[in-house]
Amino acid sequence: KEVDTGTALPESSADFLESFSCNDLDLNFEQDDSFFRWVLSGRHTTWQPGWELSMKGDDKYYARVYDMLNWARGENLLPVAVNVSSICHKGMETQYTNGIDQIEHSNVIPPTPNQYMPTEIWSNLWNTCQKQLLSTRQSCIDIPGLLVSNPVPPWNVNNPCHLEYRMVDGAHRICLRKYLLALLLGELAELEELEKLVGGETCNCSGTSIYEQMQEKQILINQTTYGLYLVMNHTTFQSMLMSSDPHTSWAKSKQHLMRDITTDLKVDWGKWMGRVMDRVRISKEQSPK
Repeated sequence: KEVDTGTALPESSADFLESFSCNDLDLNFEQDDSFFRWVLSGRHTTWQPGWELSMKGDDKYYARVYDMLNWARGENLLPVAVNVSSICHKGMETQYTNGIDQIEHSNVIPPTPNQYMPTEIWSNLWNTCQKQLLSTRQSCIDIPGLLVSNPVPPWNVNNPCHLEYRMVDGAHRICLRKYLLALLLGELAELEELEKLVGGETCNCSGTSIYEQMQEKQILINQTTYGLYLVMNHTTFQSMLMSSDPHTSWAKSKQHLMRDITTDLKVDWGKWMGRVMDRVRISKEQSPK
């Protein structure tokens, strides 16, 4: 049985980079409240199987994305490069924890987006990123996500994958990054097969040799393997957890917080995000070739 992914996932890395680039990113938050309304809608919950924290009582704890990002702004936190293989995000618990409820996940894996993407890579990606890949929301993958560092990995209290970082915001973007990596690996494998058949000096219509194309793909793979992320320590993250019922308090707190988002705060937030994206740009320019 085949399933429709529900969204037009790009079939090549070139199309992907055109669709999910940061070229048109608007950091002027003064004229539009949509960014803050989106941020205020975000939360990281800690009661799903595998993602629990060792807190007292049976209350359901969660942290608001706004509180975490506003803390990062106040600290003038800038992103650092992290290998995506060191990050555990929602969806990955199905790989590491026995008995996880998979009711939201389909066991049916759709065909690979193109004939070159390795089947095993696509299967693992679909099993852990299905929800994100089904989303039709456009997103710039270079906007840093938010991570909580794991004090003594492998420590399963921080995340079910026992990895170095717990992702608390940005799962959609990291899944898209993993999808881009899968596309690039497939395209590299295709070029390697072509090189065996015709030799590395043969050129395509653009005048680029197969060997040069392989080098370019490898550079993109090396760059995509690392993303830029804002990292907070575990103690700070725990201090931001709330145990109130989110269904009764969340909407009310959004209204209250929106009144506190002044023009000065928007200006300062825009300046901070400008510095964050400058760090991203510089890191990409200086990344190993």
